[in-house]
Amino acid sequence: MPQPDLVLMDLDGTITDSIPGILRCLRLALPTLGLEDISDTELQTWLGPPLRVTVLERYGRSETDLDVFVEAYRANYFGGGEYEFTVFPGMADLVADIGRSDVRLVLATAKPIESAERVLDRAGLRRHFDFVSGTELDLLRQDKPSVIAHGLAGVGLDPATVDAVMVGDRKEDVLGGRHHGMRTVGVRWGYAEPGELDGAEPTRSVDDADDLRAYLGF
Repeated sequence: MPQPDLVLMDLDGTITDSIPGILRCLRLALPTLGLEDISDTELQTWLGPPLRVTVLERYGRSETDLDVFVEAYRANYFGGGEYEFTVFPGMADLVADIGRSDVRLVLATAKPIESAERVLDRAGLRRHFDFVSGTELDLLRQDKPSVIAHGLAGVGLDPATVDAVMVGDRKEDVLGGRHHGMRTVGVRWGYAEPGELDGAEPTRSVDDADDLRAYLGF
């Protein structure tokens, strides 16, 4: 398949396996919400949707509760938890190959931009991205369509006039890409619940980095 003009990639669950650090730091902050008994399986479903949606709507907590929880989580995560990750097999080489090509590469993550850039720096991948889009520390721009829109603006491209592909492991990535009229790829090695990606109906689902490489034309 011909290479697209623009590739947007999610980070957690797509490029990096960051679940050990994230789950540890989430669990350390759960007492602020009175939710210490949540299982790891349920806690893993927190990865992807905005925290505001999860905490306020799913568990019925208040904005004040959310603020206290986020402060406790960030104290642990920014204190070292963000570096508890590995890069999924084949993804570092694919990111590097895209970065060396004429295809524009944008990170589109629900992680705060500053943290995402530190993770990419630690992985040795930051230089391959033309732009890093994510959330702000004040929880601005948490929904995926807004994160993608910020990334598009960052490289000055309109998905209506270029061939763009959004790559991610959760339904939010697929639905966010579709919101902007672009092709979408669901990666099956991430953190989606059983049946989640199929239900979101991405343009293509892939089982490993080699499948993704082939679909993107690399």
